[in-house]
Parts: sequence; C-alpha cells; structure tokens
Amino acid sequence: MQKIFGILLIVLAIWVAIEVFTKGMDGAFGGLLADHSSPRANVQAEGGLPSRARDRVTRALQTHEERTLRQTDPDGRPGE
Repeated sequence: MQKIFGILLIVLAIWVAIEVFTKGMDGAFGGLLADHSSPRANVQAEGGLPSRARDRVTRALQTHEERTLRQTDPDGRPGE
C-alpha cells in the first residue's frame, strides 16, 4: 500500500510541476495559484511568445550587426 501511495504522490507532483512549468503560476489550475505569484506585466498586452521571441531575435541581430560594423571600422571612417 505504501508503494502505491508513493507512486501516486510522485505522479501528482510531476503533474503539478508540468502544469506550472507550461502555463506559469498565473495560468495553472485556472489561476488558483495566481495569488502566490509575483505581480508581472500583462503578457497579453506585450504579445504572445512568438512575437516576444521575434522581437528578441531582431534586437540580437541588430546588436550583432552594430558590433560587426564597429569591429571592421572602429574610427567610423568608411572606405579608407
């Protein structure tokens, strides 16, 4: 009986961890745990995950391009 209870407890813990990991504290279990999470900006107002990822990649590409231009032309004088 102890083994069955232990396995059930482990399965329940894994299920809770997956719910919180995939939906976050605010979305897991219909917002039941939302009172215990730190306040964050509204994610929907900023856009979903794809748009945030796209913005982050765009900023990284711009930073890389600026860094490359500074390395190839540190004085800012083109074509010398």
